[in-house]
Amino acid sequence: MTASPDHEPEEQPTAAPAAQEDPARSAEDSGVTSPGQRPLSRAAERFRVPLGVLVALLGAALAVVFAIRPLGIDTGPRGLVTQGAGVALWLCVVAVGVTWALDTSRRMTNLFALGGVACYVLFWLSGR
Repeated sequence: MTASPDHEPEEQPTAAPAAQEDPARSAEDSGVTSPGQRPLSRAAERFRVPLGVLVALLGAALAVVFAIRPLGIDTGPRGLVTQGAGVALWLCVVAVGVTWALDTSRRMTNLFALGGVACYVLFWLSGR
């Protein structure tokens, strides 16, 4: 007695046992990588504190340079805005480095980065 084709159970293709055990390995095999698997992301996470301190020190040094540099030709309000925006820009870079090194919320780091972009736009517009 044979079963008719209408009543036979369909066989589902099964995944390889290695793919079921290790989802990261299956993602690598399929060519899809998550941000945590990328080499630069892994290096950035591994050296988070030294990189954050380096960015903060660089930003602090440039903030001091922008604070003590002479105003040049623009000694009026426009020059002060340009100089203040430059200092604020580098202080935002310091804040980004510190918050990233301390592994605070991403929202806080992004807000400081957005503040730095706003300072850069102000610096660029006031220098024209």
